[in-house]
Amino acid sequence: MIASATPAVPIVFKGREELVKQRINILCQQALRFLAILGAGGMGKTSLALHIMDSDLIQNKFGERCYFIPCDLFEDAESLVQGLIHVMELTMQENQTKQKVLFNHLQSAHGDLLMVFDNFETPWNHGDSRIAVKNLIEKIAKCGKVSMIVTMRGPDGPGDIPWERLGDQSGIPILAPVPAKEAFKAFAGNKLQSDDSESQIDSLLCQLEYVPLAIRLSAQHVKKIPLEALISMWEKDKTSVLTEGRVPGRLTSVSCSIDLSLQIFKIAGETLNLLSAISFLPDGIPSWVKNLPKMFQEEGLSFNVSTLLDSSLIYTQNGGLKMLAPVREHIHSRYPIGQDIIDQSERFYGLLLKSLPQNEMEAQPVLQHHINNIERIFKAQINSGHSKTPCISAVNILDRFWRFASVSVGLIDLILENNKNIKKDDEVGLKLMKATNLRWMGRFQDAEDQVISVKDCINEEGNISQSEADILGRCFDILRGIYYAQDQYEKATNMNLKAQKYFKKSENQWAQANSMRWLGDIYYMQAKYKEASEMISEAQQLFQQIGNELGVAECLKSLGDIYRMQGRNDEAIEMLSDAQKQFQTFGNQLRAAECLWSLGELYRKQKKFDEVIEMIIKAQKQFEEIGYKKGVAQCLRTLGVIYGSQAQYDDAVDMFSNAQMQYQNSGGIVDVAWCYQYLGTTYRLQGQYKKAKEVFTEALKLLKEYPGEKYKIGCTLVNFGYLFFDMKDFVEARRKYEEARDIFASHGQLGRQVNYCLQALAELDEAIDQ
Repeated sequence: MIASATPAVPIVFKGREELVKQRINILCQQALRFLAILGAGGMGKTSLALHIMDSDLIQNKFGERCYFIPCDLFEDAESLVQGLIHVMELTMQENQTKQKVLFNHLQSAHGDLLMVFDNFETPWNHGDSRIAVKNLIEKIAKCGKVSMIVTMRGPDGPGDIPWERLGDQSGIPILAPVPAKEAFKAFAGNKLQSDDSESQIDSLLCQLEYVPLAIRLSAQHVKKIPLEALISMWEKDKTSVLTEGRVPGRLTSVSCSIDLSLQIFKIAGETLNLLSAISFLPDGIPSWVKNLPKMFQEEGLSFNVSTLLDSSLIYTQNGGLKMLAPVREHIHSRYPIGQDIIDQSERFYGLLLKSLPQNEMEAQPVLQHHINNIERIFKAQINSGHSKTPCISAVNILDRFWRFASVSVGLIDLILENNKNIKKDDEVGLKLMKATNLRWMGRFQDAEDQVISVKDCINEEGNISQSEADILGRCFDILRGIYYAQDQYEKATNMNLKAQKYFKKSENQWAQANSMRWLGDIYYMQAKYKEASEMISEAQQLFQQIGNELGVAECLKSLGDIYRMQGRNDEAIEMLSDAQKQFQTFGNQLRAAECLWSLGELYRKQKKFDEVIEMIIKAQKQFEEIGYKKGVAQCLRTLGVIYGSQAQYDDAVDMFSNAQMQYQNSGGIVDVAWCYQYLGTTYRLQGQYKKAKEVFTEALKLLKEYPGEKYKIGCTLVNFGYLFFDMKDFVEARRKYEEARDIFASHGQLGRQVNYCLQALAELDEAIDQ
């Protein structure tokens, strides 16, 4: 029975090699003899122990004196001793107890022994056996020749033994994504279909949270059914899919492994209720010592947490209580949460949202830890009809944070779908809020459709009220933002002027000033710096009149960018630095990061590369934190320019290519073309003329659809001309220089660029004469 319960050393073993190597070295040292492999069921504790035991160094040290004891067969100290005697093939002596025989052998051993106690949680937690089991394991530890490995569910090794823990505070970790995929493919063998995409495997493994047992069991299904069907099964049936064979066991069923933990650790009553509540919350319970008593009013919560930690069904991470995805899905399916617990959770999160700091840079990190819980709870409440007003209030607060735009959109859709008696003002507000979030997410057509559905409900030609004028102003302002984000500046300008018209009718001075500032930014993007400066200065004055400091700072930042493009660097640095400080005070992370990027561009022109890289990386991090893809792309592009100026061309190409992908994801076609232009310049400097010609051509093809982008079209033509100059194709170089000169001249405010073209033509004539 013991032999059949002892597993073979696993053939597929990925991502644990370093852990095995470290612990082998520990066991081969004389001073450290006790190794605890701890963690939840299905994490691969037994596999780790077997690979350690099977290694050459361990075999050389212990030889045949390595003993594996499957402790799930033994419920108390007496049966455990019997198992040890059987495994070690000891002979019983007359008039001697089993323990006497065992310890005589251990104390008289001439060589080192290694004893592996696998699944030690069974005897450790069975009935009233713990004291006797503790005494036994501690007596064995006192035998000088004995080294021990113990695998068990829980955060701590048994007894008062100085165990060397494997992994982190919660035990051995989940697999990293790359070895998890390697393991999945190895288990699936040649049954993976050629059309199974890597992204599908990545998605499935992420949902399984890289738990080794879940990976192995899911891969077994791929031998029989397509991967796409397996993903659908998981999404529908969750852990019931993760099983193998007809008789489930701890190694052949994730559900069985979890239920075994519930049984061994006697999890029931209030402890099970708490486990059910945690399973409902994707983020677990962040900062649980502080937040758990606020969320639930039951007594004995800390004791219940201790029991659940002992079972490894939950674990601690950064001060919070977490649960692995397979465990979470099984518990939620088997023990669904009660409505009273959801109501308590809603009250807790309603208060948390209302108490968030006004400073967004302080509030977002707090919200980040809870956002998935908030989404889950409010969606449940909306769908069940238990909550209406609190959900609208929650969405209004979430709208402050662009990073959570997709959460806001999902909640808004549910509210509009389920609340048929919603107030008209709330309905309009939610629809326009949804449109703004869709624009941020790059879903421009969906955003436009949403705005039109609101705008068409009001007769623009009729005698409209002040509130209707304000709604129309907001509609046109959102449309302005949609077109602006797609570099459609003529349309954006028309929408902006309409917005201003209606904001004047509604007497909304802040909205009037904001529209003027945006019109200035539209001019700025078209390199119409004179008009931009005038419009933004006028907006700044209006913001000052109404006492809106944030608006004043935004105008200051825009003026700083204009001066940057005009080469007025000292003035630009002063303005942008001042604006950045103000944005940090307000907690506006987006605008603060934009200032940082602009300052980085200024210092780049001054060749202060160390300062620039530090600034740009800091700005990139801030953009990533708020989910602003275009900002991230801008930073990557700037880093590419820096690497190019330092002749690190391969790094520059990587940065431009990554920036280009980010721009494509955010719908910025002009910015994609601009990256092609930078790639063309870099390839030219590398002497890769064919590649350079291809990307310059692609850039101009994209920019052809945006004739208002005279600055970018002209610059692309000039750099294309430089390529032909290097290739000694002087005729084509002249054609590109002259075309660029004419485009710059037609703009009216790009005199410096016209002079660059004239200089290039002069150098071309000089080269021809030589």
